Amino acid sequence: MESMLIDNDQGFFGASKAVRSPRPPYVFLRVGEVVMERKGHMVGVVVSWDPELRAPPEWTDRMFSDSQGRTVEKTPHYKVLFGGPGPSSLMVAYLPQTQLERVTGMKPDIPTLENYFTHYDGTRFVMQPWLRALFPEDESED
Repeated sequence: MESMLIDNDQGFFGASKAVRSPRPPYVFLRVGEVVMERKGHMVGVVVSWDPELRAPPEWTDRMFSDSQGRTVEKTPHYKVLFGGPGPSSLMVAYLPQTQLERVTGMKPDIPTLENYFTHYDGTRFVMQPWLRALFPEDESED
């Protein structure tokens, strides 16, 4: 199941190859933004989002209680890369919007970001062309 967080053919965990456009107004965060996870205060970077939870039922059942599961089902979810405990380690998470907040003025050093982004522009990470094609509205501000 954890390997599915990285990539899968079912489109779970933000891995869908479908273009996310138009961008729903309730999806607050954008690909390339630096975020902090509210419980553990880990800082990471958004690499994908889904307008609502897209995960296998067995993962949802394991991660959320029944009442939580119904609540987060319709909440935008984000695939976020976090630096792990070692300098070259990586953690991947799929989190509801309610557990994340945008962070400004911070450039985290996370392995593999170069696979997703060309550079950090002082505010956020700039998407590689292949990623921009999937999230075409995420580089412009509302």
